[in-house]
Amino acid sequence: MRTPWFIVLVACCVLCVAPLRASAEVSVAGGAYVSNPPSLAGGAVLVSSAASIPVIPIELQGTVLVPISKQGGYAVTAEVRGLSGGGFGGAYVGAGFGVGNLSVDKSTGVAATVFVGKPVGPRITVELRAYRGIQSNGTTAGFLGFRFTL
Repeated sequence: MRTPWFIVLVACCVLCVAPLRASAEVSVAGGAYVSNPPSLAGGAVLVSSAASIPVIPIELQGTVLVPISKQGGYAVTAEVRGLSGGGFGGAYVGAGFGVGNLSVDKSTGVAATVFVGKPVGPRITVELRAYRGIQSNGTTAGFLGFRFTL
């Protein structure tokens, strides 16, 4: 059973308009997407909303991934992103879990992600992500793109 696109669209809208603390940020990313199996290459869009925890250098964020391909699919994840400073020039790493239909038969199940990013300009970051559908027929997918913080 395929999840209707309007559900993914509603999830994106909720992330964008949800009440967040003043330090919250919304960002949109676009880039290349590959998965296996089934072997698939195309584009993808990410929408994220993050809120920092000032006492410790981490951010909590929610992210929606929508591949733009014939296969389609989605992943909605809650993530922790570690902020680094000093000699790393603002680079960050993170991981998260959620739900998605990143699977061969498009069944919905648990999705996991790990990611790294590095700022390349004001409010622009290059981000590399790996996704895995945890269910028995889950897909491994990768994303490489540019994140624009609004």
